[in-house]
Amino acid sequence: MTNRKYVPALSFRWLTPLYDALIDGPMSMSRMRRELLAQMGDLSNKRILDVGSGTGTMSVMIKQAYPAADMVGLDGDPQILEIARSKARNLGIEIQFDQGMSFELPYPDGSFDVVLTTVMLHHLGRDDKQRTAQEMYRVLRPGGQLFGADFVEPRSSFGKAIRPFTRRFERIADNLDGFLPVMFGEAGFKNYMQTDRYFFGSISLFQGSKS
Repeated sequence: MTNRKYVPALSFRWLTPLYDALIDGPMSMSRMRRELLAQMGDLSNKRILDVGSGTGTMSVMIKQAYPAADMVGLDGDPQILEIARSKARNLGIEIQFDQGMSFELPYPDGSFDVVLTTVMLHHLGRDDKQRTAQEMYRVLRPGGQLFGADFVEPRSSFGKAIRPFTRRFERIADNLDGFLPVMFGEAGFKNYMQTDRYFFGSISLFQGSKS
Protein backbone atom coordinates (compact mmCIF):
# COMPACT_ATOMS: atom_id res chain seq x y z
CA MET A 1 0.00 0.00 0.00
CA THR A 2 1.05 3.59 -0.47
CA ASN A 3 2.69 5.57 2.31
CA ARG A 4 1.48 8.91 0.94
CA LYS A 5 -0.18 11.19 3.45
CA TYR A 6 -3.92 11.42 2.79
CA VAL A 7 -5.40 14.93 2.66
CA PRO A 8 -9.19 15.19 3.26
CA ALA A 9 -11.33 16.70 0.49
CA LEU A 10 -11.68 20.04 2.33
CA SER A 11 -8.09 19.84 3.68
CA PHE A 12 -9.18 19.60 7.35
CA ARG A 13 -11.01 16.67 8.97
CA TRP A 14 -13.16 18.95 11.10
CA LEU A 15 -14.71 20.28 7.87
CA THR A 16 -15.65 16.82 6.55
CA PRO A 17 -19.11 16.73 8.25
CA LEU A 18 -19.88 20.03 6.48
CA TYR A 19 -18.87 18.76 3.03
CA ASP A 20 -22.36 18.42 1.56
CA ALA A 21 -23.48 21.82 2.88
CA LEU A 22 -20.38 23.59 1.59
CA ILE A 23 -20.10 21.89 -1.80
CA ASP A 24 -23.71 21.12 -2.76
CA GLY A 25 -25.07 24.28 -1.15
CA PRO A 26 -23.46 27.59 -2.13
CA MET A 27 -21.40 26.03 -4.95
CA SER A 28 -24.51 24.31 -6.35
CA MET A 29 -22.94 21.31 -8.05
CA SER A 30 -26.26 19.50 -8.29
CA ARG A 31 -26.99 20.75 -11.83
CA MET A 32 -23.58 19.55 -13.00
CA ARG A 33 -24.16 16.13 -11.46
CA ARG A 34 -27.59 15.84 -13.08
CA GLU A 35 -26.12 16.63 -16.48
CA LEU A 36 -23.32 14.13 -15.93
CA LEU A 37 -25.88 11.47 -15.05
CA ALA A 38 -27.84 12.28 -18.21
CA GLN A 39 -24.72 11.93 -20.37
CA MET A 40 -23.95 8.50 -18.89
CA GLY A 41 -27.03 7.01 -20.54
CA ASP A 42 -28.85 3.87 -19.42
CA LEU A 43 -26.90 2.30 -16.54
CA SER A 44 -29.31 -0.54 -15.79
CA ASN A 45 -27.55 -3.81 -14.94
CA LYS A 46 -24.13 -2.20 -15.31
CA ARG A 47 -21.33 -2.33 -12.73
CA ILE A 48 -20.16 1.19 -11.97
CA LEU A 49 -17.18 2.49 -9.98
CA ASP A 50 -17.28 6.00 -8.51
CA VAL A 51 -13.63 6.92 -7.86
CA GLY A 52 -13.28 9.49 -5.10
CA SER A 53 -16.92 9.05 -4.15
CA GLY A 54 -16.78 11.39 -1.16
CA THR A 55 -20.06 11.53 0.72
CA GLY A 56 -21.67 9.35 -1.94
CA THR A 57 -23.89 11.96 -3.56
CA MET A 58 -23.21 10.88 -7.16
CA SER A 59 -23.31 7.19 -6.28
CA VAL A 60 -26.69 7.67 -4.61
CA MET A 61 -28.05 9.60 -7.61
CA ILE A 62 -27.07 6.77 -9.93
CA LYS A 63 -28.50 4.03 -7.73
CA GLN A 64 -31.77 5.90 -7.28
CA ALA A 65 -32.09 6.45 -11.03
CA TYR A 66 -31.04 2.88 -11.92
CA PRO A 67 -31.87 0.49 -9.05
CA ALA A 68 -30.57 -2.49 -11.05
CA ALA A 69 -27.09 -0.96 -11.35
CA ASP A 70 -24.31 -2.51 -9.27
CA MET A 71 -22.85 0.64 -7.66
CA VAL A 72 -19.42 0.75 -6.00
CA GLY A 73 -17.90 3.87 -4.46
CA LEU A 74 -14.25 4.25 -3.46
CA ASP A 75 -12.59 6.91 -1.33
CA GLY A 76 -9.43 7.19 0.72
CA ASP A 77 -11.06 8.93 3.69
CA PRO A 78 -12.69 6.61 6.25
CA GLN A 79 -14.56 9.51 7.85
CA ILE A 80 -16.22 10.60 4.62
CA LEU A 81 -17.00 6.96 3.76
CA GLU A 82 -19.02 6.63 6.96
CA ILE A 83 -21.10 9.62 5.87
CA ALA A 84 -21.66 7.97 2.48
CA ARG A 85 -22.65 4.63 4.02
CA SER A 86 -25.04 6.34 6.42
CA LYS A 87 -26.60 8.30 3.55
CA ALA A 88 -27.23 5.14 1.53
CA ARG A 89 -28.50 3.24 4.56
CA ASN A 90 -30.95 6.01 5.48
CA LEU A 91 -32.31 6.00 1.93
CA GLY A 92 -32.67 2.23 1.96
CA ILE A 93 -30.39 1.65 -1.04
CA GLU A 94 -27.50 -0.77 -1.36
CA ILE A 95 -24.13 0.67 -2.42
CA GLN A 96 -20.74 -0.86 -1.71
CA PHE A 97 -18.35 1.80 -0.37
CA ASP A 98 -14.68 0.74 -0.19
CA GLN A 99 -11.65 2.49 1.24
CA GLY A 100 -8.74 2.82 -1.15
CA MET A 101 -6.72 5.15 -3.32
CA SER A 102 -7.49 6.04 -6.91
CA PHE A 103 -3.96 5.23 -8.07
CA GLU A 104 -4.04 1.75 -6.47
CA LEU A 105 -7.56 0.51 -7.21
CA PRO A 106 -8.27 -2.69 -5.22
CA TYR A 107 -10.15 -4.43 -8.04
CA PRO A 108 -9.22 -7.03 -10.69
CA ASP A 109 -8.72 -6.12 -14.34
CA GLY A 110 -11.93 -5.63 -16.30
CA SER A 111 -14.21 -5.40 -13.25
CA PHE A 112 -16.47 -2.52 -14.32
CA ASP A 113 -18.63 -1.35 -17.21
CA VAL A 114 -18.35 2.31 -16.22
CA VAL A 115 -15.82 4.31 -14.20
CA LEU A 116 -16.49 7.88 -13.13
CA THR A 117 -14.89 10.57 -11.00
CA THR A 118 -16.33 13.91 -9.92
CA VAL A 119 -14.05 16.84 -9.05
CA MET A 120 -11.40 14.66 -7.40
CA LEU A 121 -8.48 14.49 -9.81
CA HIS A 122 -7.24 18.01 -9.02
CA HIS A 123 -6.41 16.84 -5.48
CA LEU A 124 -3.69 14.57 -6.87
CA GLY A 125 -0.09 15.24 -7.87
CA ARG A 126 0.82 14.79 -11.53
CA ASP A 127 2.21 11.24 -11.14
CA ASP A 128 -0.82 10.10 -9.15
CA LYS A 129 -3.17 11.64 -11.72
CA GLN A 130 -1.45 9.63 -14.45
CA ARG A 131 -1.49 6.45 -12.40
CA THR A 132 -5.19 6.99 -11.63
CA ALA A 133 -5.98 7.22 -15.35
CA GLN A 134 -4.06 3.99 -15.94
CA GLU A 135 -5.89 2.26 -13.08
CA MET A 136 -9.27 3.40 -14.38
CA TYR A 137 -8.42 1.95 -17.77
CA ARG A 138 -7.23 -1.31 -16.20
CA VAL A 139 -10.41 -1.99 -14.20
CA LEU A 140 -12.72 -1.23 -17.15
CA ARG A 141 -13.98 -4.04 -19.32
CA PRO A 142 -13.38 -3.80 -23.10
CA GLY A 143 -15.91 -1.33 -24.42
CA GLY A 144 -16.26 0.24 -20.97
CA GLN A 145 -16.82 3.95 -20.53
CA LEU A 146 -15.18 6.74 -18.57
CA PHE A 147 -17.16 9.74 -17.30
CA GLY A 148 -16.20 12.58 -15.04
CA ALA A 149 -15.94 16.24 -14.17
CA ASP A 150 -12.96 18.29 -13.06
CA PHE A 151 -10.98 21.48 -13.57
CA VAL A 152 -9.74 21.85 -17.15
CA GLU A 153 -7.96 24.36 -19.34
CA PRO A 154 -10.21 27.47 -19.34
CA ARG A 155 -11.75 28.82 -22.54
CA SER A 156 -13.73 31.85 -21.39
CA SER A 157 -12.07 35.24 -21.05
CA PHE A 158 -12.96 35.30 -17.35
CA GLY A 159 -11.56 31.82 -16.79
CA LYS A 160 -8.33 32.80 -18.49
CA ALA A 161 -8.15 36.00 -16.47
CA ILE A 162 -8.36 34.19 -13.12
CA ARG A 163 -6.12 31.31 -14.22
CA PRO A 164 -2.98 32.74 -12.54
CA PHE A 165 -4.92 32.82 -9.27
CA THR A 166 -6.74 29.47 -9.47
CA ARG A 167 -3.65 27.50 -10.46
CA ARG A 168 -2.16 28.26 -7.04
CA PHE A 169 -4.73 26.02 -5.34
CA GLU A 170 -3.73 22.45 -4.47
CA ARG A 171 -2.56 20.63 -7.61
CA ILE A 172 -4.96 22.31 -10.07
CA ALA A 173 -2.18 23.72 -12.28
CA ASP A 174 -1.82 20.46 -14.26
CA ASN A 175 -5.53 20.50 -15.06
CA LEU A 176 -5.53 24.15 -16.10
CA ASP A 177 -2.54 23.50 -18.34
CA GLY A 178 -4.52 20.89 -20.31
CA PHE A 179 -3.10 17.70 -18.75
CA LEU A 180 -6.33 15.66 -18.52
CA PRO A 181 -6.69 14.91 -22.27
CA VAL A 182 -2.99 14.01 -22.38
CA MET A 183 -3.05 11.64 -19.42
CA PHE A 184 -6.24 9.86 -20.46
CA GLY A 185 -4.90 9.45 -23.99
CA GLU A 186 -1.61 8.04 -22.71
CA ALA A 187 -3.56 5.64 -20.47
CA GLY A 188 -5.24 4.21 -23.57
CA PHE A 189 -8.66 5.87 -23.60
CA LYS A 190 -10.23 6.56 -26.98
CA ASN A 191 -12.75 9.19 -28.06
CA TYR A 192 -11.93 11.46 -25.13
CA MET A 193 -13.97 14.66 -25.21
CA GLN A 194 -14.93 17.51 -22.93
CA THR A 195 -18.57 18.55 -23.04
CA ASP A 196 -20.55 20.94 -20.81
CA ARG A 197 -18.67 23.53 -18.76
CA TYR A 198 -19.44 25.05 -15.36
CA PHE A 199 -18.06 27.63 -12.92
CA PHE A 200 -17.02 30.19 -15.55
CA GLY A 201 -15.77 27.42 -17.81
CA SER A 202 -13.17 26.18 -15.35
CA ILE A 203 -14.82 22.78 -14.76
CA SER A 204 -15.88 20.50 -17.59
CA LEU A 205 -17.66 17.21 -17.95
CA PHE A 206 -15.61 14.67 -19.88
CA GLN A 207 -15.93 11.17 -21.27
CA GLY A 208 -13.94 8.48 -23.06
CA SER A 209 -13.98 4.76 -23.80
CA LYS A 210 -11.85 1.64 -23.61
CA SER A 211 -11.56 -0.09 -26.96
